Amino acid sequence: MDHAHVQSVDAEPSLNALREDPRRAIDEFSIVCLICGGRFRQLTNTHLACHGITSREYKERFGYNPGRALMSTKLRKVYAERAVRVGLASRIRWRPVVSEPELRRLGGIRPIRLEERLTRRDQRWKGRSPAGAA
Repeated sequence: MDHAHVQSVDAEPSLNALREDPRRAIDEFSIVCLICGGRFRQLTNTHLACHGITSREYKERFGYNPGRALMSTKLRKVYAERAVRVGLASRIRWRPVVSEPELRRLGGIRPIRLEERLTRRDQRWKGRSPAGAA
């Protein structure tokens, strides 16, 4: 048995650890399904339907922000570059915040998901100076 391979498998976080911090389930090349533990380039509606869940329900269940792409960071970059290249933004005609003034009055009120709470906590920790530093 290849010991280097065994070490890398042992270093992988458990499914429970990924559920505690769902941001860790997404890396450059894959996303781990937090239901079955499978690794994919993206979690498709077809895969999630096998678990009897929609992408919206999946994001709510595991604390992802509603706008989070359920795909690897590399694939997300490829899609973003393609959207810029074909001018996708210029094809969007309806902007809810412009068309519906009551949305503007809400002032961005929205639920804060686990993903966002964890990111905010991490940013607070980065801003603190180490104890004993002068």
